[in-house]
Amino acid sequence: MPDFFSAIKSSDNPPVYKYFCDGEWMTSKSGKTIEIFSPVTNEPIGKIQSLTEEEIDEAIDAGFWAQMAWAKVPLDKRARILHLAADWLRDSTNLTNLANLLTLEIGKTTADAEDEIIRTADLIDYFAEEGRNLRGETLESDSFPGYEKDKQAIIARVPRGVILSISPFNYPINLSASKIAPALMIGNAVIVKPATQGCLSTLHLVEIFRKAGLPAGIMNTVTGEGSEIGDYLVTHPKISMVCFTGSTLVGERIAEKTGMIPLLFECGGNNPAVVLDNADLELASREIIKGAFSYSGQRCTAVKYVLAQDLVMDKLTPKLLDQLDKLVKLGDPREKTTKMVGPLVNKQAAETVENRVIKAKVAGVKILVGGKKQGLYFEPTILDEVRPDLEIVRSETFGPVLSLIKVKNINEAITIINSSFYGLQACIFTQDEGTAIKLGQRINVGTVQINSKPQRGPDHFPFMGVKGSGVGVQGVHYTLEAMTRLKSVVLNKPE
Repeated sequence: MPDFFSAIKSSDNPPVYKYFCDGEWMTSKSGKTIEIFSPVTNEPIGKIQSLTEEEIDEAIDAGFWAQMAWAKVPLDKRARILHLAADWLRDSTNLTNLANLLTLEIGKTTADAEDEIIRTADLIDYFAEEGRNLRGETLESDSFPGYEKDKQAIIARVPRGVILSISPFNYPINLSASKIAPALMIGNAVIVKPATQGCLSTLHLVEIFRKAGLPAGIMNTVTGEGSEIGDYLVTHPKISMVCFTGSTLVGERIAEKTGMIPLLFECGGNNPAVVLDNADLELASREIIKGAFSYSGQRCTAVKYVLAQDLVMDKLTPKLLDQLDKLVKLGDPREKTTKMVGPLVNKQAAETVENRVIKAKVAGVKILVGGKKQGLYFEPTILDEVRPDLEIVRSETFGPVLSLIKVKNINEAITIINSSFYGLQACIFTQDEGTAIKLGQRINVGTVQINSKPQRGPDHFPFMGVKGSGVGVQGVHYTLEAMTRLKSVVLNKPE
């Protein structure tokens, strides 16, 4: 049986991956490639093309002209292509191959990789069905004072045009599809710019959409180092919208460059857990450990620090250590266990986490467990006696580190959270839901979870950040709306 993905790569070892433009897999004229190394094996697993500005122009031009015809394709036909792509993702052979690739490319456990792919298939299906129901409205003039019933506004939701999708390394399939699927369903063209690490997985997703029957030109890929081509790409005059998931630093740079086009950004998160004196500490400790150490803490929704009063923290801390021992194991993510914490994505990531832990220790922080780097692996770490002014708390530490901060009262906890540069999510643990809701309303973040770790799903819920954590609202219906614009045609009806 031929390889489902054979068209996208050479037969070399490691394979050289092509880029996708106007319905064809192509090799860049630049002759330059970027080698991708596995954080699990430290061996090369593929090479990607480094595109020229001329090739970027060709990709965007292809999308620009193809989008005009795509917008006229019936919703039902667009939906059928999306559903078929979802089915191809669920195909057992594709699922296994993609999960193995995700594990090798980004160090995600096999179980987490399979979950990402299945969740992505479900998400694509949901976008297809929700997109069928996105409608405009009509307004009559006589509903406003001073007007007769002589005008009618016909207000439609129309595609924006060419949408640039920039995805991160940590969910290269899910967070690419969460941009690609709604853009396609609503009649836009998409330019897909994956993170360098994670690019191989995203290119496989693109091939699945191609085989599902997507017309030429509607989706094109741009590969290469963001530091080299990013500015040219985000400022291209034919890009109508930028959808980005990644660091706050990169998000700010893009926002400065793009001018007056719409943005939909999910940036960094530095998420706190607040534990009150009447919390179920078994539940709180279990959820906090899962939230802090899943995928080695390399998630924007990871728990990064815990706020509690002295007596509560004294009771909570041994339970956190116990849950860490029960739920977390450092090792090869290819092992068949949900407890595994694998390597960080690259050497720079591991060194950054190590440097911040060392600085915290020098500042007087106590390391309760972990704290050491082993190549690209970093031991699951819990820090005690942490101050909120330290870098380990002020900045998003993208690794398996949890900081414990004692506060005098709940007002101090809220002040610490609201003083943060970030504002993605927070979680509150208490058995008094009324108190939790009142506190949640005082916390300046996009979402407050009560008695659960921060999380993105369910995917039809609104997902958003404030301050340095994002721009706009995601979630199935909200993303579809964001990727359209309103267009009004006014019918004048003089008597």
